[in-house]
Amino acid sequence: MRMKEIVDSVPLRDQIVDIMHQMILNGELKSNEKISERKISSMLKVSTTPVKEAFRILQVEGLIVSSPRKGSFVSADVVEHLKQIAYLRSAIDGVAAHFAARFATDDEIQRMQSLLDCVEPLIASQKNADLISKKNDEFHQVLRHASHNGYVVNLGENLRSIDNSIRSVINKVDFQNIKDRHEEHKAILRAVKNRKGDLAERLMVQHVREAPVVIDHKDSDSE
Repeated sequence: MRMKEIVDSVPLRDQIVDIMHQMILNGELKSNEKISERKISSMLKVSTTPVKEAFRILQVEGLIVSSPRKGSFVSADVVEHLKQIAYLRSAIDGVAAHFAARFATDDEIQRMQSLLDCVEPLIASQKNADLISKKNDEFHQVLRHASHNGYVVNLGENLRSIDNSIRSVINKVDFQNIKDRHEEHKAILRAVKNRKGDLAERLMVQHVREAPVVIDHKDSDSE
């Protein structure tokens, strides 16, 4: 995997968490593999302090487990933990979609539509999966803000790092999957436009919960 460059504008802890998400989801760090704070610190050329903080976040997410005498290991069942995270996120984004159908302004709806329109030619040309992933993240972010519910926005932001990493891996599976998930976004936005909160919520929950299944299939196909 091409390692992301460390930048000054984002807290080191958050960048390390993002990099390790990618390494775990891409299989560069495998289930049950032992990992050390010192090794990650050396690899990224950073001090051990932000690495320790990143490890604590990954432990809370269930992606690594640590023992005082044995050290730290990648979780034995990463996909199962991703499913648990996806169920939590589906609840948050489902509520966001429901409230967006009630409270989204015309400008917010137009912003979401513009993001989907921007992705269309990229999917057609089957190029720039990273940009598609970025636009998809923006779509979810705008939708959460369109809920006009501060609790939903804050909870969604807490899951944004793992969410982005999952989406990045999914967008490397194949462009048919990218197209399928884009169509799901379009259906969600139609429900929001038509002010159908229950439908928007149901479509969003299905959309988010599918993500770990796609990663699971990817891993199975590569074995």
